Amino acid sequence: MSMASASTANGPTARLRLCPIIEDAVVIAATLTGFAFADAARAQVPTVNIQDTCQVAARVTLGLSGANSQNDVEICLKSENDARQQMIKGWSTFEASDRTDCIQPKAYLPSYVEWLTCFEMNKIVRQLRQQGQTMQGLSILNPDGSFTLPTLPGRGMSSRSY
Repeated sequence: MSMASASTANGPTARLRLCPIIEDAVVIAATLTGFAFADAARAQVPTVNIQDTCQVAARVTLGLSGANSQNDVEICLKSENDARQQMIKGWSTFEASDRTDCIQPKAYLPSYVEWLTCFEMNKIVRQLRQQGQTMQGLSILNPDGSFTLPTLPGRGMSSRSY
């Protein structure tokens, strides 16, 4: 059984053609590989029970404000699902160290919003460090170990020590 054949129907521009079964297998393999790469990111983003996280958060909000908790749950679920989708899309751009540090699926209330925020903050800090910008000059360290934040211009606010 021949797996490849040379076609001479076009004269000197003969092409090597694979057996139709092999051609189909190559197309199927390429398609499945594409799906596998798309699913790889999805598979690496941990799946947590956001329903529980949002229910607990809504109960806390209800206890503090007395507001309708069902609406809070729906808003929370939408935010969490949107954040998870953003994580899936950007998974390959997140640093491995950030994935280890930011993602805590066994935390009390695991949150995709929290994890995505952690990724974004770490990215900004790295960019600022690469540009030579640091925290120097932004606060004043006091002898007792506390620090003083600078006065905000035009706000009429004084410096505060922490």
